[in-house]
Amino acid sequence: MLKDQKPGKSKITWSLVVVLALFLFLSITGISFAQTHQEVEKMKSIEIIHPRPTFNLRIWLDKEKDPTYYPGERITIFFQVTQNSYITIYHYDTEGRVKILFPNRSSSNNLVTRGEVQRIEGIIDPRGNPGMEFIQGFAFTRSTILPLEQEKELILKESTPEVSKDYKRHINSIKGIITNLPAASWTVSNLVAYTIKPVTPPPPPLVNYGRIMVNSNPQGARVYLDNSYKGVTPLSIDKVTTGQHQIRLVLQDYQDWSRDIFLSPNQTTSISADLIPLPQYGSISIYCNQGNARIYLDGDYQRTTYANQSVEIKNVKPGYHKITITKDGYQEWSSNILVNANQTYILSAYLAPEIAYGSMAVYCNVSEAKIFINGTYKTTSSSSQPKIISELKEREYEITLVKDGYRTWVQDVWVYAGTTTSLYVEMLEIE
Repeated sequence: MLKDQKPGKSKITWSLVVVLALFLFLSITGISFAQTHQEVEKMKSIEIIHPRPTFNLRIWLDKEKDPTYYPGERITIFFQVTQNSYITIYHYDTEGRVKILFPNRSSSNNLVTRGEVQRIEGIIDPRGNPGMEFIQGFAFTRSTILPLEQEKELILKESTPEVSKDYKRHINSIKGIITNLPAASWTVSNLVAYTIKPVTPPPPPLVNYGRIMVNSNPQGARVYLDNSYKGVTPLSIDKVTTGQHQIRLVLQDYQDWSRDIFLSPNQTTSISADLIPLPQYGSISIYCNQGNARIYLDGDYQRTTYANQSVEIKNVKPGYHKITITKDGYQEWSSNILVNANQTYILSAYLAPEIAYGSMAVYCNVSEAKIFINGTYKTTSSSSQPKIISELKEREYEITLVKDGYRTWVQDVWVYAGTTTSLYVEMLEIE
């Protein structure tokens, strides 16, 4: 009986373990599901959709594939509109507060040109809570819709002012404004969501291993340890074997940074790099109707054109420049343009053929004879001085002189460009 009872107790004990494990799993899953469900509901309440937009406003982040950030990390927000519009962009943080990102103190004019890509630079609040945050923008054909007057006053005082502590009340206020607007006078952007993750403390050091803490200014640089990608700054690289290593940082628009380090056992090596920006340039795309025309930038020869195909001049310093295009037999073409960094200025040039003119000096033995060129009356003759007929294209002309009592005089004459052709006419009286 005792032997039979022992297995029974074992079965009961294992059953209790399985039940407790299952209960713990369901509890953890339920908490995670509740957080996700809460964020989804918040997203639904924030998002505003235009049913039939006539133009579009698009917003995207520097991290499009994995929009995840840490407190203190740098973030870049891009936006572009397909019609000249007045843009207002709001930010909704994890606490439900609403801030205005654009316009801002450095860009108070919120009129944005269609097709132009704008950017907003910022840093994730180092004291912010982890969770999901949202960004949505609005575009209007009139400047008096958004931002509101009280928001305009805050913009002048703060870089990203808080305009509401209750995102639901703010959203209802905006809905009340746009409901009465014509559908073609406004549009709304896509709702952009990103996640803020908590900064996890570094694990305790391991024997025979070290740790490397890497930071950069600006943050977000890709970190390579011995040419192996590890992540982006700020970054903690744990369980690194002791000895000699190379750290390399790569960030777009900045010079690559590298350093050799020696890692001792059971120690943490901290690295902080101030990245140097690369020189900022723009480019010019030139379309010309003529090939083999010479292109000059501020008087310096660059290259020749292709007929009906664009060519590009790269590494142009930002600022005002003069483009001149020349070709033999065509009139010179020039234009003053403004080149912006990291943008391509598109230019179209039409070269018109040169028109070469000549002139004709008509000497006549009688005055008041009517002079015709190809049947068109031009002037009358003078016996004391020649009559000059100018702006004649290079070609052959029929010259006719007519006067009552005199025989009509007719002759074909060739006029050459850049010269004056002399014509001597002796009119005879009619017997």
